[in-house]
Amino acid sequence: MAVLNGELTKGLEQFLRRANIILFERGRGVLQDLEISELQFNALISIQEYGPQTMGELCKSLFVACSTATDLADRMELVELVERVRDDKDRRIVRLHLLAKGKAALEAVIAERHKFLSEVLRGYTDREHDELSYSLELLTERMELMQ
Repeated sequence: MAVLNGELTKGLEQFLRRANIILFERGRGVLQDLEISELQFNALISIQEYGPQTMGELCKSLFVACSTATDLADRMELVELVERVRDDKDRRIVRLHLLAKGKAALEAVIAERHKFLSEVLRGYTDREHDELSYSLELLTERMELMQ
């Protein structure tokens, strides 16, 4: 069983990585049209998923140095994707918030990804849809519990 589990985890990680790369590529054209870098897009996703973030939180979620996150935030604020907002209770804390242009960029890329996935899933049966959704949901929930 341990060997099977090792083979399963290796194969599953590879499939997830390949699927992620393909989805990422599908949104790349939209990013280029909007003149948004991949790192900026990842920052927008992070803010959308986890809520407004401090520079420290952003650099952790993007796996970049704090100076890189600060430069990134400066560029994103300049083109009105995000804004810096001081905390009401502690003015020393500054968080990045999504602006309408940042939300619109996310929606455009995600819409392109949805369109692509819809095309891919068109040939699946209802049962295959249900099994895939159930398995991915279960995997995601268990991964989140182990973070």
